[in-house]
Amino acid sequence: MKLQSTSIQERIPSLDFLRGIAVLGILLINIESFAYPNPWSSWQYGYENEIDYHVRFWVYFLTQGKFYTMFALLFGVGFVVFLDRVQRKVEGLDVLDIYARRIFWLFIMGLIHSYFIWDGDILYHYAICGLLLLPFRSMKRRSIVIALFLLLAIPLFKSYENVGKRQDTFQKYSQAVGKSPEKRSAAEEKTVKNWENRYAEKTFEYKEVEAPRQTYWEGVKHSFKEGQVLDGAFYYDSIIFSSLIVMLVGMLFYRSGIFSDYRVWQFYWPIAIGVLVLGLAVNAFRYYHWTYLDHEPILEFWKGWSFTFPKEILGIGYVLILNGVYQMFLKSWKLGWLTAIGRTALSNYIVQSLILGILFYGYGFGLHNQISRVELLGFVIGIWILQIILTKVWLRFYTQGPLEMIWRKLTYGFLAPKET
Repeated sequence: MKLQSTSIQERIPSLDFLRGIAVLGILLINIESFAYPNPWSSWQYGYENEIDYHVRFWVYFLTQGKFYTMFALLFGVGFVVFLDRVQRKVEGLDVLDIYARRIFWLFIMGLIHSYFIWDGDILYHYAICGLLLLPFRSMKRRSIVIALFLLLAIPLFKSYENVGKRQDTFQKYSQAVGKSPEKRSAAEEKTVKNWENRYAEKTFEYKEVEAPRQTYWEGVKHSFKEGQVLDGAFYYDSIIFSSLIVMLVGMLFYRSGIFSDYRVWQFYWPIAIGVLVLGLAVNAFRYYHWTYLDHEPILEFWKGWSFTFPKEILGIGYVLILNGVYQMFLKSWKLGWLTAIGRTALSNYIVQSLILGILFYGYGFGLHNQISRVELLGFVIGIWILQIILTKVWLRFYTQGPLEMIWRKLTYGFLAPKET
């Protein structure tokens, strides 16, 4: 086997720039899973005063799911880039064999991360999606677009079905609540209680946990006792279709050439701005409802559909705008610190979990459920600064991040690469 090492010059700067933003931005959401027992609650944890509610709205409006979407899109780009480069550089090995090994070790790293550090890991989900991308490798653009529409239809149909079921339940609730309690059947009484429990307007209620969360020992023992990841799922079934959709969009974007020169699209800026504005509008609507009006049920089909892909639309909008801005204005700026984060995205993603575990879990400082949502922003900024410093120091001695180096070694085996 002859293998050429990938030089820094071969990297596409705009992709490293985007990865750097994604890995730093995703911390704004991931930190909540370490800081609170239920980070998704719009009323239970991290609220010491009214400003915390507003901070949650803005964080979720601008970041929740958007940087995950950026990562998923860039994973789709990386899928094409990796296969193209390996095909050009490797002699004596099957390209798909190398890719399968790369995906396998990504899956293993995700499992280790999930079992031993944080059960919210996304890497093994990406690995599964990476295998599902293989049939699209040699497809024409038109075929991929058709596949995209088919994949889009599934969550939209599911949303339609969920709203329909909610309408039926609301109708049963309305009929039951119109009766006096003594005349309700057991089923009707259960319907009333379930509905009112879900959609009762809740007020702030700070709940102390008995002890700081202990994932390193208690979590590991629980995971191995159950023999499962994510309650038995080896991928996130709720986002499998949206993940594939965004990855396929990334493949199409890369094949079009916009990451090397955005001007290959004649109407690049109108498209980018249009997607961004649409994403901001839909997300403002979605997260305002989630933050302030969560007690109001979604009973309209149009609203259910508009809430189906909000983070994906805005995440794609971020990619298009940031890619264009970087190429047009920032390429000559000294942004090496940000592209360095992008070059070591995998390592920095895991390092974030290690830092957060030390800060918030019982084997470290034990700050779990002790920090308000406003104060959490200070922790985010502090971790950003620390990661930037550590990354710059590391890259003075090495060309890749530590996990990137291990991943590459495991993918290609332990034979030393031979330059050709």
